[in-house]
Amino acid sequence: MMQRTNILLPACLCVVACMPACNDEPPVREQRATQPTPAPQESTSGSLLSQNPGFESQIDTSPLDTPPADDKTLAVLGLTAPKSSTWLWKPPTRTMRKANFVVPGREGSEAAELVVNHFPEAPGNTLQANIARWSKQFRMLDGGTPTPIISDYTVDTMPLTVVELHGEYMGMGSHWHKPNQRMLMAMVTAPAGTVFIKMLGPDATVEAHRDAYMKMILGLERAK
Repeated sequence: MMQRTNILLPACLCVVACMPACNDEPPVREQRATQPTPAPQESTSGSLLSQNPGFESQIDTSPLDTPPADDKTLAVLGLTAPKSSTWLWKPPTRTMRKANFVVPGREGSEAAELVVNHFPEAPGNTLQANIARWSKQFRMLDGGTPTPIISDYTVDTMPLTVVELHGEYMGMGSHWHKPNQRMLMAMVTAPAGTVFIKMLGPDATVEAHRDAYMKMILGLERAK
């Protein structure tokens, strides 16, 4: 059974190098357009590794380096989920990328990308630290850091958090900026460890594929 809560965390958190430790500042209540903010969950400040006592090292963590046989199913890292057949497989180009898909634009908009990442578990790999780091990759029109929208779920008994950010995308120390970008990032505590599923691209493209993305994320299951 899927459970859902929605919270907002402050974006003004400390940010250092990749997978940094972060001060556990107490969250403050923020207003959201559609739903009230419930009390924060204590699990958001702990190590993601400590939240996954069922870690299974024998699960295949190799990347999808060939096109999937079923273009309507994502199968990677011991997980399966429904996938839009319009998302086109692309060979992963980095070690931590386990799956990579091109998300086509609509009505002339540029394409986005769908990436599945799997990182080695380590102290400091906390939910708050990751959210702070991702938030600093975006900038609002006034130059400030956007406040992420955060939603918590449970899928197939696995804790799942979805983070949404939008604005001018600056990347990780990049010298180029892209305006009007949006990111949907799902973090799931899976049997193979922490899995990150990101859709990043122009606002129009990500919005057009939002429903398909959420269907995939909320349809995640352990591979039978």
